[in-house]
Amino acid sequence: MKHWTEKFFVRQAKLWLHFLDRGWRRNKITVAAIVKILRKHGIKKGRLLDIACGNGRICIPLARKGFSVTGIDVGSAYIDDAKKRAARSRVSAEFVCGDMRRLDVLVRGKFDVVLSVWTSIGYYDKKTDERLFKTIARRMKKGALFFVVNTMSQEYLLQHFCTNLFDETDKYVILHPCNTFDHSQSINKVKWVFYEKKGKDLAYIDEFNMKLRIYSLSEIVEMGEKAGLKFVEAYDSMATLDAVKPDSRLNVVFQKG
Repeated sequence: MKHWTEKFFVRQAKLWLHFLDRGWRRNKITVAAIVKILRKHGIKKGRLLDIACGNGRICIPLARKGFSVTGIDVGSAYIDDAKKRAARSRVSAEFVCGDMRRLDVLVRGKFDVVLSVWTSIGYYDKKTDERLFKTIARRMKKGALFFVVNTMSQEYLLQHFCTNLFDETDKYVILHPCNTFDHSQSINKVKWVFYEKKGKDLAYIDEFNMKLRIYSLSEIVEMGEKAGLKFVEAYDSMATLDAVKPDSRLNVVFQKG
């Protein structure tokens, strides 16, 4: 059986591309925060790797600021769109279509900055993520920073968990019925049911059952440290860069010693 990421991000790529496009409207806050943290650590340029980069909403603006960008994503539609956006922005950026679990063979050399934005950590399982952290650490230069940003945390989910949700955009209505959270394994099971707006009617498109491993802050820090990275700081929000709170999402920075 194909992993849910194959169906959602590859076979029905246009649905998630819609959300990635919306992410461009909010990317300035995240980009500005990343730049501020990098400058605090004396990093103003260098090689930057964006894992699960989507269509480049974070890494293309950083390429405009002088970073040599490489982005990888499993969805060819997102990579194609990122290449077009980079060309329109007149920046040089490399985009590679591939599974982040094969990071070691997808990219070469070492990087000054590595990014994981928007809950791509947790798509698979803990062993996979532990291997990914170790691979990332091997791809980092001494003093390089690794960001895990805008990622769901166990602390946040337990405080705000809801079994039934819905979302709405200018194009779609998305239902999230019967969400469940397995406390013993920290697994969040979520169904997304997509309907397209047709005037005053809704047309069913598709549905997806997602399974996410949700980490606590302490688990993410432990995983980074086991990979040989030093925990630097955790923030409540990239908008404010305030200190982490009891129910914050994961906004964590590691450094290669």
